[in-house]
Amino acid sequence: MIKRLLFYNFRFYSRSHKFIVPLMIYLAMFAILYSTKPLEVMNTYGTTAMFIFIIAVVITYSFMEIEDPVQQQLSILSLRNDNKYYFCKVLFIWIIISLMSVIIVLYPMIFGFFNRSVTLSDFFAALLGNIVLGLLGVCVSVLFNSRLFQSRRFATIALITVILFSVIQKAIIIKYPSVRWGLYILPPVSFVVDKMSNFEDVAGISVLFLAFASSLVYSSILLALYIKLMKVKMF
Repeated sequence: MIKRLLFYNFRFYSRSHKFIVPLMIYLAMFAILYSTKPLEVMNTYGTTAMFIFIIAVVITYSFMEIEDPVQQQLSILSLRNDNKYYFCKVLFIWIIISLMSVIIVLYPMIFGFFNRSVTLSDFFAALLGNIVLGLLGVCVSVLFNSRLFQSRRFATIALITVILFSVIQKAIIIKYPSVRWGLYILPPVSFVVDKMSNFEDVAGISVLFLAFASSLVYSSILLALYIKLMKVKMF
């Protein structure tokens, strides 16, 4: 059943041509990031993780508007399982983002863009970090679909605001420590990127995985909220 749903989403997405703009953004980021060498290993991977988060948001935002309301109703009636239908939408986009993550992590390793050799711990930290922030981007963006926000302009502005403050969260906290508790409700993008960029060896892996765990917990909460709201907000 999940395979059928994934194929169904793939068919709709590939026919819509809405993947072209996100793909161009991804390639542009790719070209800019790897335009020079040598690069610092984990600093670079921290940056790619932030890029993957943004790309995930962009892809999800466009993907959620592909299927018209009538088709959604027919799909849910046919499936008779709302939870699985909405979950598979998120899963489909996350698979795409994960493939992009694998490419953006492996490319500089294969073609020697770094100033030192990449260790196994570097590789797994980089890959997990990119995939985890990719999931976070998907789970943030699904909450700004047209079923939940009738005004697309307001949804776009609100989503951009969340992304911006999530990315610069650490810088704001450093400059204005008094507002840190209010900013902790934002997606932990800045926290994960910071721990990835400063990861040096296995000794720091516990702190890094704490950052990954916080992102996964946050994503899980958003995913559960998304499914709940979509079931409440009927067509």
